[in-house]
Amino acid sequence: MVERDTTGRAEPNPSTEADLSPVLADLFVARIPELIAQYRTRLTEISSPLVSDESVWRQCELQARRIFDDCARSLAAGSTVVTHITDVFDLGTERVRQGAHITHSVRAGSILSELTVTALSDCAERFGAPQAELFAAVRALQQGIGLRLESGSIGYDAFLLQRVREVHEQGQRRLAREIHDHIGNSVSLALRQIELYELKCERAEDDPASRHVRLAKDAILETIQHTRELVSELRQPGVTGSLETALRGFAASLGQSGAPLQMWVRGNDKWIPGAVAEELFIMVRECLRNTYTHAGAANVVVHIDIAPHEVHAEIIDNGKGFDAQALRAAGRGNGLLILQERSDLVGGTVNIDSAPGRGTRVTLWIPIAQERPTL
Repeated sequence: MVERDTTGRAEPNPSTEADLSPVLADLFVARIPELIAQYRTRLTEISSPLVSDESVWRQCELQARRIFDDCARSLAAGSTVVTHITDVFDLGTERVRQGAHITHSVRAGSILSELTVTALSDCAERFGAPQAELFAAVRALQQGIGLRLESGSIGYDAFLLQRVREVHEQGQRRLAREIHDHIGNSVSLALRQIELYELKCERAEDDPASRHVRLAKDAILETIQHTRELVSELRQPGVTGSLETALRGFAASLGQSGAPLQMWVRGNDKWIPGAVAEELFIMVRECLRNTYTHAGAANVVVHIDIAPHEVHAEIIDNGKGFDAQALRAAGRGNGLLILQERSDLVGGTVNIDSAPGRGTRVTLWIPIAQERPTL
């Protein structure tokens, strides 16, 4: 399909004008190794942390190759193709752990865009193809980079928000301990002294006299009650509705690649201990990720019921379904195994009901241990 001159440059073949799009795609695919090398060089020149470590670069290279592949597919098909967007939500979290600010990802996206557009234009120029032939590929490039940055930034922000929340909750728990250990114990000791004084007066058959003593005792009892309430409030999770907010944020990060999501979260988030809420979020998120990545569903439904003693969640899709037993037997059931392990960590249960051709229903149940505040 592609004729080349003595220098190896591709030349248009007038007899195959109908096959121009696939030819452009093939030529662009041949340029991908060169583009990857240029991409790494440009990142090195600006001292980007994305190339400071080999494992970090491998992640960056993988996303670049996926974007290039989408551009090639879009060239060949004449319509925009964007894939693998759901895989990058955790990438924002990884960037935080790696010490790479989100601005480094934005700069990398700009470099990748420049290199890709230049390569696409060069391919079209060699064939004398009109720029309109590149529209689908350029849209795939724009959406591929934009949606990845959007999804990654949500993961980045979610991680930072979680860290802030953890620090805030640690501060609250520390304050609760200080109130309990110092103020609470001191007030309790004062109350004990008054009770001993009252007992001494009773044994001596004296009038425990004193209206002032009774008033002091009442004041101390009231202080103890207020202190208990304050300690209990400080020990409760600090953000209401965070579970639903986080899950809707993840769903929103999927952009146009996800099926419509219907979600109901009933109950009070304050009933869920922080560690349990985090595990529940991760489990539901992984179910959604698997649905959007593999199921090809037209509809996805999430029900979460929170009660003071338990959490019940269902994630349902009408996708193609799968054979869980066969998946595990083939050594490809790591996601299911991790889901089970996370459920075990919080003393819960997980049930996966699925079969090829009839969708999937994942049911989660997690008990909530009642914390009894003491002083």
